[in-house]
Amino acid sequence: MKDISEKANKAAQIVANASTSAKNAALLKMAKLLEDSTEDLLKANQKDLDAARDKGLPQNLLDRLVFGESKIKSRINSLKKIASLPDPVGQVKDLKKTDIGLVVGRMRVPMGVILMIYEARPHVTVNAGAFALKSGNTIICKGGSEAENCNGLLGRLWAEALDEADLPPDSVQVVSLSHDEVDKLLQKPDEIAVVIPRGGKELIRSVSEKSRIPVIKHFEGVCHVYIGESADKKKAISIALDSKLLMPEVCNAAETVLVDKSMVDFLPELGAVLKKHGVEIRGCPIVCEKVDGAKTATEEDWHAEYLDKIYSIKVVDGVDEAITHISKYGSGHTETIVTEHYSDAQKFLRETDSSVVLVNASTMYCDGESLGMGAEIGISTDKFHARGPMGLEELTTYKFVIWGDGQVMGDEFKNL
Repeated sequence: MKDISEKANKAAQIVANASTSAKNAALLKMAKLLEDSTEDLLKANQKDLDAARDKGLPQNLLDRLVFGESKIKSRINSLKKIASLPDPVGQVKDLKKTDIGLVVGRMRVPMGVILMIYEARPHVTVNAGAFALKSGNTIICKGGSEAENCNGLLGRLWAEALDEADLPPDSVQVVSLSHDEVDKLLQKPDEIAVVIPRGGKELIRSVSEKSRIPVIKHFEGVCHVYIGESADKKKAISIALDSKLLMPEVCNAAETVLVDKSMVDFLPELGAVLKKHGVEIRGCPIVCEKVDGAKTATEEDWHAEYLDKIYSIKVVDGVDEAITHISKYGSGHTETIVTEHYSDAQKFLRETDSSVVLVNASTMYCDGESLGMGAEIGISTDKFHARGPMGLEELTTYKFVIWGDGQVMGDEFKNL
């Protein structure tokens, strides 16, 4: 553990001051290596998938474990996009001049060493390394044992890409550690700046409880679609389908549909479309009355992150009740309203306390790539430091920088 953190800290001193061109060269080299190593990555991923199936891993984890050709191509594109983005390190913002002539600003600076702990998701090994490097940080990537073969190969590719760009290969360390070894890393606040856990709630809870290092949590996604009063039915159907079915296994997939009471007559049509696409419906009494085959929802259903083709559906009395329901049962992740009423949209945006709130758009757009960030290292449900999709700026902090012209505060030192 000492060796891992010492290597990361030694590399951090170099990477924090590395040129943008050197960092971009490493990113573009990694993109080329992914392209050249696609067949080897597919074989490694298949070994992981076969072993995971033999162990009886649930389908949603198997879905997250897949690192197929389309995902590899997507990571190649993301690496190129991140390389094209402005370097946040050294940027000075919020410049202002005080009444005594001092010029004050905030300069973006790296955090230092990041520890990333995650399950499945080999693509995170690519994203995490890319965002950490471009933002001037080093990173220790601890993926799950279920992705050991694929992550091991990705770690070797990162080392090669960094070395070719004349940057320390230890800038991105992909490690295989036991639970006890991870627990020891979590006790190193002087050597690691921040921990980012990404996975199931048990993983995140365990990391948060054991860590002496600040933790940015990427918690579960109990996300909602609220179909408001007089909503456009065509939009409502498309958004409900996309929010659930594009990628049911991801944290920004919607789990609950709230339907305004004025739209009750729309329930049979909505239910029929969802059922046609293989979605199981668990509803309140009104939904069960209006939608053939709907099961009665329990209290647990409103809390559930299904990560599957299941929707809980409830009829609510207006936007206020929708917001109240989300406040009680949601996880502060992603919510969307379907409405043609400007006032309802504005109220929903203002009063819904989640990291991402949308109007007339799918919850799938809680996504760094869609938002021009290249990808994201994860989606934070915390309020401290970072919230929502985390990109380059979210992996930096700032220091105040002040320009003067001889100003001193004490009268006795003036006009000497």
